[in-house]
Amino acid sequence: MTLSGCRFITVDAYSNAVQFYEKCGFHCLSDKDVNEPTRAMYFDLMYYKK
Repeated sequence: MTLSGCRFITVDAYSNAVQFYEKCGFHCLSDKDVNEPTRAMYFDLMYYKK
């Protein structure tokens, strides 16, 4: 049997929305885009498996 699925949710958050995504459990992918208009962020779905 083959299973498939996803583990991460990613977003390109506008800089004024980063705080909202952090409250929802997202993390910034890196600090390279800290001064850009959007930040790459991710949420690890394994949090719900625990």
